[in-house]
Parts: sequence; structure tokens; C-alpha cells
Amino acid sequence: MIETPRYLGRLPHPSVGIRIPEVLLEGILNAYKKHRVAGGLELSYNRETAPKWVINAPPGVYEITRGHTGTSIESYLTLGATFAKRKGVIVEMEADHLSVDISSAQAVKRISGYKEEVKLTEKDIKLAIDYVKSEIEEAIATGYINFFTLDTCGLIDTSVEKLKESELEKRFYEEFNKTGADKLITRYVQRNYSFIGSSGQLFRVSIPKRRLMQIALKFKASLDITFKMVNYLRSKMNKPFGIEIAFDETPYVTREDELLFYLSELHVKGIKPDFIAPNVGFEKKMDYIGDLNQLKRRVEMLSAIAMSYDAFLSFHSGSGSNPWSGKGPGVYEVLLAATGGNLKYKISGIYIELLMELLSSYPKGSRQRNLYEEIFNEVYRYVKGEVEKRGPLDSPALRRQLAEYEKKFKKANPYNPRIPLFRYYSFIALNLRDKAGRRYLREGIVDLYENDNNFRAKVDKEVEALTSRLINGLKFTNNIIKLK
Repeated sequence: MIETPRYLGRLPHPSVGIRIPEVLLEGILNAYKKHRVAGGLELSYNRETAPKWVINAPPGVYEITRGHTGTSIESYLTLGATFAKRKGVIVEMEADHLSVDISSAQAVKRISGYKEEVKLTEKDIKLAIDYVKSEIEEAIATGYINFFTLDTCGLIDTSVEKLKESELEKRFYEEFNKTGADKLITRYVQRNYSFIGSSGQLFRVSIPKRRLMQIALKFKASLDITFKMVNYLRSKMNKPFGIEIAFDETPYVTREDELLFYLSELHVKGIKPDFIAPNVGFEKKMDYIGDLNQLKRRVEMLSAIAMSYDAFLSFHSGSGSNPWSGKGPGVYEVLLAATGGNLKYKISGIYIELLMELLSSYPKGSRQRNLYEEIFNEVYRYVKGEVEKRGPLDSPALRRQLAEYEKKFKKANPYNPRIPLFRYYSFIALNLRDKAGRRYLREGIVDLYENDNNFRAKVDKEVEALTSRLINGLKFTNNIIKLK
């Protein structure tokens, strides 16, 4: 009898979001089993899932972006664990993006291309932490949770990088007091750090005093809250569990001195994460189109630093421009070479895009196509209303996407599933409610899957194929032999 779910430790593996577990689990787990893969099953706690009391609340009580899959924390963990046991597949059940953030809508706007920085107040932080604790409590109560990704990107203070030298030094000594500040200077300044990358290349990093003061102030609140969250988890969990640190949702590429400082400070505090997810320049829902040689050097350096602190890199925003593109030509190969294969890789929303592609492929007038067109029309209606009434999702990026759709696509090809407006906002469909509070579109997808044998077979086949492309592309096949 295999042990599943279980904590995988520092094992290279995929981790996938099961936004509609009833529909997606069969194909995902078939791929895991076929390729002898131990992998993660997860949802983002900042957006995709939520506690039962949020999911069951009447329409309009919470932002539509909060728990937008309509799948509660308890539900996805229980279904994921139950399906995995039935299949005989080893999985790790993960709480992804436990975020100290002001709003799930703000996070969604970042995904759609609106890089907005919002300063959190002390009240915001307390409310956010209380909410995260409620998420953790529901997850732990299931008995299935094994892994937690902590996201304190919202607490990173980039404004300190604009301070003049005198003000910077004044703030530095005020925030850390003289003893603490002097310890940081002794620990980092006038030291040359050397790291060997997977190719054998030597990388050197140094942190001058001015840069140290910037980094220390920039990450102070983030580190303080991360420490508190880890201690809370330690007080609640009665079995082994893993930790990942998420930097991917910062509006800038992670610098090597920042990764070094953050991991070093975590170690000083007795925290040794299994994985850390820097921003390497990936954009959500887009193939990587930058220079692959630059990506390789960047990732190799960050990976070398992480591995010196016994951590592997994790890559978020792993989905590309469509379900068949990966992250673009050559990207998987670059990541494998730059990390020596020591990586974790996450995808989620691309499975919903795949479902939309499949539904749209049926002939006009069919049940499948009618459901797809209803989903498209309802998403368009909702986001148009958000712009008109300046709702929580309104942003310059959404207005551009809406204008592009109405000018370029609405008459010529109104239901193309790859229209940017629909790709970035189709997630809303799963959380749209009727007057009775039913998530009627989500229920429509599940009902179609459960009662149409041909559609179910097509979905299972394509979901398995998508998952297999990821597994093969990043050489996760047969990773179970590395399990301790």
C-alpha cells in the first residue's frame, strides 16, 4: 500500500492546479501514474480556492476573484487525496500562495498585465494574516495537507531604493537598531560570495553597504511575517511538511543579491525552505520570448545560490500562450540545463483554457458549443460591467483588452478561445452565480463531463496529454525512484 498523499521533500516534480477536481483529476493522475511521477496537486489560496464559509456565502459578499474556482479548500484537498489513493498515485497536497495581500482582485489585475503596487497598512496586514490562518486551519483539518507556499510579495517595500544616502542610513538604523544593523553589516558587507552553477561556471556576488541597507529594509516586513507564518504552521502541524517561498509576483525580476540575502536571513531564523520561486521574467499566460541565453545565465545563477542554501528553484507562471506551447520553444531545455534538473514547476489555469478549447471545437448548435458560447458571453458581460461601473477588476489592462475585443474580434471572430480578453478572464465563469446562488456555468461543465461519455473521454485524453508534455519536457519521469 503506497503512502499518499505525502510530503515529497526536495524532489524535482510538477505541481498542478486542480481548479475543477471533478473534471481534471482523472487525466492528471493518469499522466502521473503512466510516467511513474510523484507530483503536487494544489490551488492558489489567494485566488483560486477559499475556506468553505467563503465558497458557501451568498453572491456578492466577497470579491468574485476570491475562491473563484468555486472549489473550497476542504473539497480540493479531499478529492485530490481520495482520487490519488484510488489510482495508487503518490501526490503531495499543497496550499499554494498563502498570501498576505490586500485583495484577490489586485492579484488578478497583476496577472492580466496591470503592475500596480499597493502599500498595505497595519490593519490590512492583520486582516490578511487572520484570513490566512483560517485557510490553514481548514486545510489542516482535512488531514491531507503536506506543503505550504508562502507569499509575502505584498510586503516588499521597493520605495526604499529611491531614498537618498542619508535618509537610507537613518531608516536602516531606526528599523534594526544599532546592534542589529551592525550585525547585518558584519554578516554581508566586504564579503565575496562564490557559487558554482550547473555548467561549472563560477558566479560571484557581493553586497556593498548601501545595497545591503536597501535590501534589508526592502524585505524586513516580508521576512518578519514569513517567520511568524512558519512558526504558526509549526505550532499547528503534527506531521512533516514542506515550505516554499514565492517571489514570482513581484513586478520585477529577482536579483541575485536579493535571493542570497533572503535565504541567508531565513536560515539565520531557522527556516530552511525546500523551494523558492523567484521572478525569472516569466509572464502569466504567455510564452517566454526573451533571450534564452540570458534566461539560462539568470536561472543558473539563482539556482546555484538557492542550492547553496539547500533549496531548489520553483517556477510559477508556467503556462504559455496555449495548451500546446509549453512555455515557448527551448524554455524547458534551458531550465533543465540551468538547474541541473533540480526544479519544481507549476501550472494551473492552462487546464481551464484547454477545457474552453475543447468546448469551442464542437459544431454550432451542439450542447458543448452552446455551453461554451454561454460561458464566453457571460464573461464578456461581466468584465464589460466592471469597466463601466469602475468595479474592483477595472484596470487600464482590462480596458485595453476589452477595446481590442470590441474593435478587432467581436464581429469577425467573436468566440475564439484565444482572444486575450477571454483567456485572462474566463476564470470568472466558474464563480458566476444565478439568483439561487448556484455556480451554474461550473455546474454545467461538471454535468457535461459526468454525463457525456464521449466528452469525458476527450477531456481525460487531452488533460493527460497536457500533463505528459510537462512531465516529458522537464524530465520528471520516474522521479519516484528518488523519493526518500
